[in-house]
Amino acid sequence: MLASALFGGLAAGAVWCLLSLATDYDTTFLIVPLAIALAIFLRWQGFGGRGGGVCAAAATLLTFVYAQYLFAAVRIAQMLGFPLRSTLFKMDFALGVQVIRANLSAWDIGLLVLACVVATWLTVRQPRGLDEKRTHN
Repeated sequence: MLASALFGGLAAGAVWCLLSLATDYDTTFLIVPLAIALAIFLRWQGFGGRGGGVCAAAATLLTFVYAQYLFAAVRIAQMLGFPLRSTLFKMDFALGVQVIRANLSAWDIGLLVLACVVATWLTVRQPRGLDEKRTHN
């Protein structure tokens, strides 16, 4: 379950960053559909219930943190004129955190909270028809 959450979160963060690089628009809202996709993925893997809900929220948080780190690397690379790959490997962690903090807004945090709640709810809730099957048996 933890490996699915870890790799799913990292993959979703990379996808979010790639989609953001392809457009000039604010893509902060993408955290919600990515969280839904992570919850569906974890349910498909068979990880429902409370443990699945915790992993869905953790994967969503990881998606957000990893994407913000990638966004910080892109901003630094653009400002300094360095290639993105070398910036990713040479960027100081403290500098990355400062760039992330400077670019976060209440909108970003609000959407992150919404995405975590939605992912958790989708993972914890019972699938439709399950209660009906239990009462008929």
